[in-house]
Amino acid sequence: MTDQGHLGEVLERCSAAGWVGLDTEFWRERTYRSRLCLAQLAVEDTIFLVDPMADLDMAGVAALIADAHVEIILHSGGQDLELFHEHWGVVPERIFDVQRAAGFAGYGASLAYGNLVNVVLGVSLTKGESYTDWCRRPLTEEQLTYAADDVRYLAAIAEHLKEKLAGLGRTEWVDEEMRVIEATAGRDVDADSAWRKVGGRGSLSRTQNTVLRELAWWREQSAARRDVPRGWVIKDVTLTEIARRGPSSKNELMGVRGMNPKEVERSGDELIAAVARGKAAPPIELSPTPSKTVQMRARMLAGIADALLRARCEAGQVASELVATRAQVEALLAAVISGGDDLSGQRLQQGWRKTLAGDAIVDLARGRIALKVIGHPPYVQEVPLGGGSDS
Repeated sequence: MTDQGHLGEVLERCSAAGWVGLDTEFWRERTYRSRLCLAQLAVEDTIFLVDPMADLDMAGVAALIADAHVEIILHSGGQDLELFHEHWGVVPERIFDVQRAAGFAGYGASLAYGNLVNVVLGVSLTKGESYTDWCRRPLTEEQLTYAADDVRYLAAIAEHLKEKLAGLGRTEWVDEEMRVIEATAGRDVDADSAWRKVGGRGSLSRTQNTVLRELAWWREQSAARRDVPRGWVIKDVTLTEIARRGPSSKNELMGVRGMNPKEVERSGDELIAAVARGKAAPPIELSPTPSKTVQMRARMLAGIADALLRARCEAGQVASELVATRAQVEALLAAVISGGDDLSGQRLQQGWRKTLAGDAIVDLARGRIALKVIGHPPYVQEVPLGGGSDS
């Protein structure tokens, strides 16, 4: 579709239907922000391939995403939503991500679209155009078919999943999860969030992390201004090392492993200034680190807690990877072992996760329940214990 008037009619049809299947094809390998190359819309029994490369104004599609009266059905739609937020500033109001929802219905939380179509509907898709150049024109017939298939079955999968989730009593849990995705898609990168995405920062001190915050924000702004990926400016490992060493001159900056001499020549003064700002700022308040004894106890318990979590997930037909990471399990255990009364900040003590497994893990850590091995799935069974200890 390359006609603006036709696009307007399609958007009106989506609005009237109250739902639309959405997917995008984009290009980001060499840019800071994704470049939208194609948008696929499926409504009722029709698929529309919208070509933004034909100078179409896509603001109407963005507005549709922000319309609380229209359900946007996607598969692993985080990057699609991020793209529309970056370019048009919209925050999704009502989404249904079939990949995430499948994790609550016993299908696993990371099924590729083709596999999900096959498992749910028994349809085999021909895949092969994932990494083609979607910004090159004209698109081939194979590309057009691939793009159309990416939205062709979204509504049918969503309908099936919603029926199954209702039968399992998981509708509210999935709704809660979708609201989290919506909120995440509407977050802008700022000075306080950019540094938290830098890999390898865990070994830095409070002051060094404060320096890293200034460096990461400088890199974010530089990458956006140049329209290149962050790593093309300075890689994470190098940025972390600059924060660790805290150079105060270009010569010292040149001594940091991985530092490109051309970047020093181009941005050395700005980098030194960022380091100086970080050193002068109040140190970042980091979460207190549990004692070594607490960490050791938490790690020892984590294996048992993980077995408990997986058993409860299997019984509830919820993918365990949706519930918590190993680090989040250990964090909850450490908080309990440390004697903290307020556990509300722990992910496993929030919403449906608390109901499904969080409270049981707390009971395990406090000696209120134990696990015994059994000979059938899920192969472990909870055993209530008398008394229990909070220490």
